[in-house]
Amino acid sequence: MMQQTSDKKWFDELVMELRLRQVHGSAIGDAVASARELLGDTGQQAEEAFGPARDYAAALDLASAPKRDWVRKALWPSLLGLLAFLLFNQAVVSWVRSEPLLVSPAQLVLLATPAVLVAFLPLYLEAVIRRIWVCIGISAVCALAGLLSAVATPASRAEAWLAIDPLPWLVGSALVMVVLSIMNTIRSSHSEDDNDITDPLSGTTDSTGRSAAVMLQVTNWLFPILALAMLGLALTFS
Repeated sequence: MMQQTSDKKWFDELVMELRLRQVHGSAIGDAVASARELLGDTGQQAEEAFGPARDYAAALDLASAPKRDWVRKALWPSLLGLLAFLLFNQAVVSWVRSEPLLVSPAQLVLLATPAVLVAFLPLYLEAVIRRIWVCIGISAVCALAGLLSAVATPASRAEAWLAIDPLPWLVGSALVMVVLSIMNTIRSSHSEDDNDITDPLSGTTDSTGRSAAVMLQVTNWLFPILALAMLGLALTFS
């Protein structure tokens, strides 16, 4: 039982390492099947036979997507979606109250903080994935910036740096979020087969791959879902 638990942890780490290297799902399936077959023949534990999963993944020469390809396909659209959501979040309260959207420099800096952290994500992505405290810390900074931006909202036109009509920004940001979600859904459906980890011996797809596919679709529409929730809250408490 301990050997099975140890091997499962090792294979989970191997899959994560190969995902970080943007290895295609089919290639990951082949690598996992080959390793399991060898362990079945020798009776060894994965760590004993192959060494640390991170080192073994680095030693494999497997087909992968172009380096940093995910930045163009996933990160920049996500960053644009985040900016649109932050703008929607600021405009929706003013629109519901039939007030102008008041903006201060401090508010802009605080709202830009999550966007900057996302923009520089490629520099520390591995740290976020490997160390949960890094992920928690960055999430806390983003949440705190969002809360403080509400505090920094000007109370009157005299205190505001800008006073603008919220409706065009509300509609524009909503359209951007919906268009990006549609584009991401189409893109992910075209690449779904390549992302699935399939056992070449049995032809079955890893159930975690299917769960990940469901989560991917939820992620694709996360900003519009959150925007609808914010609209509901604004209408409820206006």
